[in-house]
Amino acid sequence: MGIIDGMERVLRERDRLRPGRLDLFLTITVVALAGISILLLVDPTLNFVVVDRPIDVAVDSLVTLAFAGLTALSLARYRESGRLASLFQASALFLMATVGGVNVLLVLSKLDGQIGLTRGLPEQFPLYVLTLAHLMAAVLFVIGAAAAARGVHGRAAGSRRLLLAPPIALAALAVTLYPVRGLLPPLIDQSGIQALVEDPLTNPLPGTQPLLLAMAGLALSLFVAAAVGFRFAYLRGAPITEAFLSIAMVVAAFSELHFAVFPGVYAGLVTSADVLRLGFALALLLGVDAEARADLRALRGAYAALDRMRVTETERAALEERARLAREIHDGLAQHLWFAKLKHDRLTPLVPDDAQALSSEVGQALDAAIVEARQALVTMRTSIDHDLPLADLIARTVDDFGQRSGLRAEFTTEQLPASIPARQQAELLRVVQEALTNVRKHADATMVRVRASMEAGELVVTVSDNGRGFDPQTITDEGLGLRGMEERARLMGGHLGITSEPSDGTSVSVHLPLSGPLSPAARATS
Repeated sequence: MGIIDGMERVLRERDRLRPGRLDLFLTITVVALAGISILLLVDPTLNFVVVDRPIDVAVDSLVTLAFAGLTALSLARYRESGRLASLFQASALFLMATVGGVNVLLVLSKLDGQIGLTRGLPEQFPLYVLTLAHLMAAVLFVIGAAAAARGVHGRAAGSRRLLLAPPIALAALAVTLYPVRGLLPPLIDQSGIQALVEDPLTNPLPGTQPLLLAMAGLALSLFVAAAVGFRFAYLRGAPITEAFLSIAMVVAAFSELHFAVFPGVYAGLVTSADVLRLGFALALLLGVDAEARADLRALRGAYAALDRMRVTETERAALEERARLAREIHDGLAQHLWFAKLKHDRLTPLVPDDAQALSSEVGQALDAAIVEARQALVTMRTSIDHDLPLADLIARTVDDFGQRSGLRAEFTTEQLPASIPARQQAELLRVVQEALTNVRKHADATMVRVRASMEAGELVVTVSDNGRGFDPQTITDEGLGLRGMEERARLMGGHLGITSEPSDGTSVSVHLPLSGPLSPAARATS
């Protein structure tokens, strides 16, 4: 689990925005939206108001669908991680999706005129409902930002109630205000209503009352506070979604500013506030996409870590099995061979002269079997001690070979890298052991030298002898195991080199690149 946690931590850090970059994005967003807002206020020719009922329905529908999808994603994040911030985000988004959905349904069913939602007969009631909805959503986002900044986790007992309570509360307020809508203090006076009816392109809309400005200003302040909270939460290690949420809150704050200048709540009007709400939803969707991609990369990294753990576990099981076999060979086969050798030596004087040659062959076979058993034990024990440095493993192998063979065996080395994978170390040792076995069996040598060094970014291990040598062009590989050594070198991502001449000894070298990436075969086995 430590490997997986480390991998996920590295991937999270790689996917995170640096604090300076996040602040840069926030600054660019603020400056750009502030510049656009100032231009729209000081230059009436840049007014962005579209009078088109189908476009208005399309924009509202798109924003509603985006908020509904974001609600589902936020709720899923809460259920998966237990972060209360995600639950409050889902509640705010669900409120906004509900208001937008009801608005679209009223327009499509042509019931908007009965509640004063049309531009021809505008009333104060729809403006109250939408402004209250914005305030409630802003409050929920602020609470979510505070929970994110504090890193609050847990399972809320009434998560469904928290999700449904804001739309129900808003519906209750709407039902309460509707019968007394004529008594409500105006948010837009008669001049503004007249401008909506006669010239909806007037910008800013005249007659905006202090109450509407105060409510919009409060919502704007709350969205700014939420932006600060989400930024702080992200800097404390929250998911990347919080970084995009902080940017989205800035967009929402400017949307409230534009809404106060021109409250285009009425059907058939598409204003800059509507476009900013669409930008708000887009920023949230980008945050979801960024988190999804980060999660996918983390998942792939976890799968890779699990695969490495599986390979490690397999190798550990193989080492344990080798240790068991080594004990069985030492306690069983090797002991029986030594016992047979002792008995044979005692029987040799009693063998008739005509059977002495046969007895000698049996003795030589027993000697060879004992040597092979000892070699198998050395090989298995070397695999078991794979945590030792490579130089120590080769030195142990060479010393043991010299003791068994009676040959003069020398090992020299330079500073070798400490990060050679255990599997590659084992394969290198197999090649060295096979080369030494060939020296003992076939070379008729009196001395063998083994050298390990780094040459041009490659690990080079060379086994040289002063034996009778051979012609590499005519060798058939019968009994020499050259093909096996070449295959082992290839699996490590390296190659095998053989230099030999008759009566001039043999040199076998393994070249293993360490500076570049391993070959696919090497990666599969390391």
